[in-house]
Amino acid sequence: MNNLIKSSEYSNWLRDLKQKIKTGQIKAALSVNSQMIMLYWDLGRQITEKQENAKWGSGFIEQLSKDLREEFPDMKGFSKDNLKYMRIFYKFYLPVIQYDRIVAQPVGQFKEMIEKQIVAQLAPFLQKTESQTITISEQVVRQLSCVPWGHHIKIMQKTKNIK
Repeated sequence: MNNLIKSSEYSNWLRDLKQKIKTGQIKAALSVNSQMIMLYWDLGRQITEKQENAKWGSGFIEQLSKDLREEFPDMKGFSKDNLKYMRIFYKFYLPVIQYDRIVAQPVGQFKEMIEKQIVAQLAPFLQKTESQTITISEQVVRQLSCVPWGHHIKIMQKTKNIK
C-alpha cells in the first residue's frame, strides 16, 4: 500500500481527481447562486406587483418573511430586510429590461404619443414581440445571476439607479 501512495501515477491521478472535485464544487456553488438570484428576481417582481395591485402595505413584507421562514426554517434569505432588497433589486434593474425591450422593438423608435390608428396597425406585430420581451428579460436576469447577491446589495446601497 505504501508503494501505491508513493507511485507518481497514483499521485498524478489523485491530484487530477482533487482538481475535478474542486471544480465541481465551484460549478455547483455558481449554479446555486444563479438559481437563487433568479428566485430573488421573481420574488422581487411578485412583491412589487402585489404591493402595487393589491395595495398591500409594508406590513405585508414582514408577514411574508414570517410565513416563509416558518415554512422553510433551514433556508436563509427570507428576512424582512432581504425581501425588501429583492423588491429593490427588481426595481433597480427593471429599466435595463424595459430599455432592451424598447430597443428590440421597432415601435420603440416612435414617440410616446403614437396615433391610435398606427397602434392598431401595429397590434399584430406587438403581440409577436411579447415573446421577445420574455426572452430579453430572461437573458438580463441570467446575466445578473452571475453576480453574487451580496455584491448586488452593495451596488444598490452605493448607487441610486442603474445609470
